Amino acid sequence: MKTLNRREKYAPYIFLLPFMISFILFFAVPSVYALILSFAKYAGYGTVKWVGIANYKNILTYGRFWDALGRTMFYWIVKFIPITIISFMLAWCLRTNTMRRSAATKFFKPVLFIPQVCATTAVAIVFEILFARETGAINQIFGTTVSWVENQYTAKWIVLLMLIWRGIGWFMVVYMSGMTAISDDLTEAARIDGASEFQIICRITLPLMKQTFKFAFIMDAISSLRMYTEAAVLTTTDGGPAKQFAEGVTNLLMVNLNAGNFGMACAYGWVIFVLVFVISMFIFGAMRDRK
Repeated sequence: MKTLNRREKYAPYIFLLPFMISFILFFAVPSVYALILSFAKYAGYGTVKWVGIANYKNILTYGRFWDALGRTMFYWIVKFIPITIISFMLAWCLRTNTMRRSAATKFFKPVLFIPQVCATTAVAIVFEILFARETGAINQIFGTTVSWVENQYTAKWIVLLMLIWRGIGWFMVVYMSGMTAISDDLTEAARIDGASEFQIICRITLPLMKQTFKFAFIMDAISSLRMYTEAAVLTTTDGGPAKQFAEGVTNLLMVNLNAGNFGMACAYGWVIFVLVFVISMFIFGAMRDRK
């Protein structure tokens, strides 16, 4: 009996052991090492030169960092409104009784989710072709020669359009999962009582999906702060306009990493971590349940 109880006691830990080992080896140890290295100047070889908080001081006094941070906040905040509205309305339409009974739903769901499955690099290349100055499809259709990607004022809007196009399908699936958890009895009872679809959304669906929205907002913030490939690929020349006028904070991390400034790159990584943590805590606090 004691042997059986002992097995039941330690069985959960045995099942958790593979995850814990991988977590320690591939996350905890590298994170601590990166934190230590962020206080040093290290090129990947030779001796490590300790510089204290100089890396963080250089980041916070670097004008390009604040420009990149401003664009990152732009990608997050400006993208947040259209992507939330569009993806929520698509999820609502696909959850209606008409669409549930229709075979077209099986077609629309994967089609709307395809952009999220496509490789980010491939999507960026497609957008570069679409908005190219001389041979771009957009300029060819309208008979113009607008420098969409090359212009410092329009480059970030092209990146934003790409982020919205890719994210709609993913957030649609998230909102559909939240709607699935809502009992149909509630909505049917509201309709019987004479409530309109708009009233059902405002009084039933949105309040009951609060946790789903919290998850979606945090994931949107994290993906925006980690955005790199879109701005890095959407350029035609080395050091081109997308890197200058559309880059985010992660792009600066990769610039230092590619240049061999590993200490500075680690400092950028921890700055991004702090930003993600602060924004996540802000969202949790703003959307916490108040009794």
